Amino acid sequence: MKNSAHCIKAVPYQEIIDLRDTLERLASWQEPLTTLEKYFNNPNTPINKKQVVKQYYACSKLFQTFNKEFELLLTSAEKQLNEVSRNQTTAISTEEALAN
Repeated sequence: MKNSAHCIKAVPYQEIIDLRDTLERLASWQEPLTTLEKYFNNPNTPINKKQVVKQYYACSKLFQTFNKEFELLLTSAEKQLNEVSRNQTTAISTEEALAN
């Protein structure tokens, strides 16, 4: 229990805030992705070729934008988690060295 309290203190507050912001940015994609899901899961409506072409173009652009942003956010989140983990490991190592 004592060691876990030290681990929590070892994570800087700003890193926690940065990670929270990244997760919020990922969550912001839920509504646009619901629109894409409706487009691709609506096979029962009559097909209007002109409308399908317009919707397909818009949905493909939306997906491309999401995909690029998702890759950037995923990379950012991985870096943030690695930084938190590295800082935690460093703090634990420092505490163990001081204890000895």
